Amino acid sequence: MKAVLFDLDDTLYPEIEFVRSGFAAVSSYLAKRYELNEHELLEKMLLILEQNGRGKVFDILLTGLDQHSPENVRLLVYLYRSHLPVIHPYPDTVPVLKALKANLRLGILTDGMASIQRNKIRALRIIDLFDAIMCTDELGEEYWKPSAVPFRIILDLLQVSPHDAIYVGNDIRKDFFAPNELGMTTIRIDRKCILNKQECSDLGEAKHVIFAFSDILRIVKNE
Repeated sequence: MKAVLFDLDDTLYPEIEFVRSGFAAVSSYLAKRYELNEHELLEKMLLILEQNGRGKVFDILLTGLDQHSPENVRLLVYLYRSHLPVIHPYPDTVPVLKALKANLRLGILTDGMASIQRNKIRALRIIDLFDAIMCTDELGEEYWKPSAVPFRIILDLLQVSPHDAIYVGNDIRKDFFAPNELGMTTIRIDRKCILNKQECSDLGEAKHVIFAFSDILRIVKNE
């Protein structure tokens, strides 16, 4: 093996931390704007998320505050997306990355709005551990996973063949189709995340499923 590539959200850090951070930025604004309790606003958003999922949190919150309008929704979305997040890697992330970095090239390949993803990576303070970072959104939304195009590009940047590379992700709905087809070794890390719960399925499953991030070191050694 010559390279290991990683997904970002719920692979290298818990995405719920970003959500809480974004909600905190929104609640700070609303508390000042309407003279409300910041902590209560944050808890309301987390409860709405738990009960209704993503997509309508700000609509429901603003409706409850009698402040709903398309402009106000767009404002909260802007605050959420543009804030500088307070997030941290999983405790096992950096030690494993440093161990891998000693002998292998490392990369990140992640979906999502590119400006948001790059803000996350900067906030995590892990940029120096990676030789290449691919935000698929910078190619165009049509090249988000499961497209194979960003995988081929980042492998070219790292100058490694698919058979000499590993991809580590967490989402069977999109992470492993392309790398499996390309002949990469695939690993799914199951972190029992709060967000993005998935039904178990062989569809799009990785070659290896692990529950401890450090197991990547064993797989690299044996492949």
